Amino acid sequence: MKKILFKTALLSLVITGALTSCNNKAEDTPEQFARGGNNLTMTDDGNLVIAGYNTSSTHGYQAALVKVNTTTGDTIWSKMYGGSYSDAFFNVIRSRKNDGGYVATGFSNKANGGSPSLLIVMADAAGKQSKFLTYASNSYSEGMSIVSNADSGYLVGGFIQKGSASDRDLYLLRLRDDGTVIWEKSIGAKSTNNYDKVNDAIYGIVADPAGGYYLTGSINGGYNMEDGKIFLMKVSANGDSLWTKTYGSGFGYSLTLTSDGGIAISGSVINATSQDAFLLKTDKSGNLLWPAAKTFGSTGYQYGASMIQTSDGGFAFTGISEESNGFGLHDVYFVRTNASGDKTWEKVYGGSDNDQGYGLVQGSDDNFYITGLTNSGGSYIFLNKVDNSGAQVAGWPKNIR
Repeated sequence: MKKILFKTALLSLVITGALTSCNNKAEDTPEQFARGGNNLTMTDDGNLVIAGYNTSSTHGYQAALVKVNTTTGDTIWSKMYGGSYSDAFFNVIRSRKNDGGYVATGFSNKANGGSPSLLIVMADAAGKQSKFLTYASNSYSEGMSIVSNADSGYLVGGFIQKGSASDRDLYLLRLRDDGTVIWEKSIGAKSTNNYDKVNDAIYGIVADPAGGYYLTGSINGGYNMEDGKIFLMKVSANGDSLWTKTYGSGFGYSLTLTSDGGIAISGSVINATSQDAFLLKTDKSGNLLWPAAKTFGSTGYQYGASMIQTSDGGFAFTGISEESNGFGLHDVYFVRTNASGDKTWEKVYGGSDNDQGYGLVQGSDDNFYITGLTNSGGSYIFLNKVDNSGAQVAGWPKNIR
């Protein structure tokens, strides 16, 4: 498998440059990548809410939530959120208040030219904004993942850079239900080279039922996050790092607690001549339970952006594939495995241009819902519905504007 260029999967690393530097003129928005879905969640009424970004007629990119009917694929409502400059969501969860609302995280730009602050938006069941909150306003920061707490509030993870000459660190933000801060922590290695800063980022968080949290992402990366290490970190309920394990070069984009008490991580692993999607499983101390990480892909590059454990005890992930036998420049990549991480099947979806998968859930009917973006025939939020064999359900996918 060839490695054409160093590739990073998530929107924050692919086109954040465009999002964070775009000013408030609609004509400055590129024709491609004008819309995208980064994550999605099932709703209380059995439908879906997608979090991502859309194009505003006056403000360029804005953070977006879209509610979609899971039976028909019709849009129930679509809302955009933001200030005078570009904004985007990377993750959304249901409100822990059990009121049918949503809490989303991402970034909001403070000024033209790119100066994002971590963003939290709280919205009701109809998508109406109740809170628009930014944090670390004197730093460059973004929220990549959010989880609710059993007792109260939320934990947000991402990264923070406190100055142009400083390293980029892991960033944790513990919030009350109303969005006020309980505590914040930054964790990271320090560079000894003034010309090559260390870049760390959290992409996934899960809460440990026994207390504390598990984090994954990439640490000790270079200027463009190259050479960073896939990591699993356990932190206490107060955000203090207890231990860290690494698993080679690459990015951990997603993690989940497994039904048998382990932890599964997926993302992109980078070797000397390849960049592949991977899946690994550890115990609660970060020790590998399989002899090695499972890797997926052939020609081009592949990575897994979002992973879940499936209803049958196996795993599924979506991401992006640059296969020579695919449909276009990039294709939405979808892989199913058994409980041991061995591939059951893989599928690609898309048109003649860039099609990328970022979010994945499994519905109560066992169908899978994949969101991302497509530039085939225009720029759209992509939403697909496929069955347990990976076959598209009739009438899908949906391209959403």
